[in-house]
Amino acid sequence: MSEQIDELVDNLKRPSLWKRVFFTLGFALLFNIILVPLVLLMVLVQVAFSLFAGEKNSNLTDLSEKLVAYLVEVLGFLLFTTEHKPFPFNDFPGSGEINTPAEDVVESEVSRSESAQVSDSDERVSEEGEAERENEATDKMRGPSATPQG
Repeated sequence: MSEQIDELVDNLKRPSLWKRVFFTLGFALLFNIILVPLVLLMVLVQVAFSLFAGEKNSNLTDLSEKLVAYLVEVLGFLLFTTEHKPFPFNDFPGSGEINTPAEDVVESEVSRSESAQVSDSDERVSEEGEAERENEATDKMRGPSATPQG
């Protein structure tokens, strides 16, 4: 029990943990106070353009694509899927691009390949189980008279 407490104390003393908590809280506030209302405003403006002009505003569409890429970065950081800090600590993403450092890409590729290996083995196990169940069902339908006499 004391080892767990010591480990907890060591974790709480790590400056990198507190930096992460600070940045996470900051980006959570940014997301809720600025980004969500901005998205709603952009939706209303785009709807107004569609109603009155009969077509969407291309400048607003370009801005929307960049905002979507930025939101993906912010949410990735908030949900701990990446350690990559979003703008203003790194470049603002262009339209359709998501800035992820190479190490995050490598980690995600390793995770994907490990999960693919696990799912492949799970599929083999389930296929083997299905084959066994089918054999048992066939044996039950045949009954005792269908067993080979030797």
